[in-house]
Amino acid sequence: MTGIRSKIAQGAVAGLSAAVLAGTATFAQAPRSVTILPDVPETPNATTAPDISPTRLALLNSTEKVENSAGVSVDLVPSLEVSAGSKIGFRIATKKTGYLILLDVDASGKLTQFFPNPTAATHGLRDAPNLIKPGRPLTIPQLGTPYGGYEFVAGLPAGIALAVALLSDKPVQVVDLPDAPPPAFAPGETLKYIRDQARTLKVPNADGGRLEQPNWSIDGKFYVIK
Repeated sequence: MTGIRSKIAQGAVAGLSAAVLAGTATFAQAPRSVTILPDVPETPNATTAPDISPTRLALLNSTEKVENSAGVSVDLVPSLEVSAGSKIGFRIATKKTGYLILLDVDASGKLTQFFPNPTAATHGLRDAPNLIKPGRPLTIPQLGTPYGGYEFVAGLPAGIALAVALLSDKPVQVVDLPDAPPPAFAPGETLKYIRDQARTLKVPNADGGRLEQPNWSIDGKFYVIK
């Protein structure tokens, strides 16, 4: 009886081994599909203000530059560090005459034109309210001027944001640009992205006929919303 049981056990083991080997052979012959997940860095948390010193912010603004043949400049008033919900002013100057567009890129990358007012600008204004000239810096808002009632409020999310001055050598009051990479992720790339998108824009010539491509001068200021 013991011999019979031993033979049965040996047969079961042999059968199991054959099944395992057969399964292994089948697995080895099956095509393999491997997906390698890229090591993508996490997007910075746009809900928390970054720990950035005034010195580092100043260095960022002095090194991250793009083409600016007209020498346009934009500065924030009163400071590059603001609290969410507070009002921000802007001072813009240029070395050449041009048509000014002001954009804001918030910490999440959302891009908004806030000067001239896009709604008003599309209602047939012909007096070029955004024309600026050398030697006549523009401050927004400024009492006693058409921009006295202008208001820009810093909003959430907290983090690094970007104010951009676009100066065109041809009349233009509205630009339609897509959202940009979040400024905290790669500040220089955000500014270059806006430059590249602006280069794709065309505007009607003075006679309203064929489309022309403006020459853009660009300046950006990174600031922190807390």
